[in-house]
Amino acid sequence: MISRKTIIFGFIVLSLAGLIIYSQIVPEKKTVYKEDFKNCNSEGEFLRCKDGALYLETTNSAQTGKGFWNKNVSLSPGKISWNWNGQDLDKFSLWLKVTFSDHKSIYYVAAGSMNPQSEGEYYRDQENRRRFSPSIIISGIPRSTVERNLVEDYKKYCGSAENIKIEKLSAGFGDNSTQHQNILSISDLKIYG
Repeated sequence: MISRKTIIFGFIVLSLAGLIIYSQIVPEKKTVYKEDFKNCNSEGEFLRCKDGALYLETTNSAQTGKGFWNKNVSLSPGKISWNWNGQDLDKFSLWLKVTFSDHKSIYYVAAGSMNPQSEGEYYRDQENRRRFSPSIIISGIPRSTVERNLVEDYKKYCGSAENIKIEKLSAGFGDNSTQHQNILSISDLKIYG
């Protein structure tokens, strides 16, 4: 006859083994980068950081404005997520750009937004020759919480994703309307390993 202590001990051992197996099977989302937008590295008269968000707010309907935010990083690509929103949304531009170590870049452009003006990047190769790398533009990203897999997007649009790193994150905002007031924001920018 098996004693109660043996049964309880066996149950505890099986429970611990189950937890260990579960933790190995289900990958954990590990945040490797999080932007809180406390320190705005931005250009533009109407671009502000407040309450963990970066936003553009033109103060009356007769004004137009734009702004850019940049952050140099050195990260391995994984999943990226952010939240963006807007009000009025007439003749606006709102995008997030990821630039990689091989000079390739991907723009994520909000639904309804005008595409960015950039066509790509010029750079110098190892032999000091001037080269051009066109940017990839993915339009129609919903204005809500977004999650994208950078490795999959890179492979789909740019080629092999071996030995690449994220070198820069950028966001662009623009209000080109003369009749409406646009309020555009981005927050909760994270990269997962």
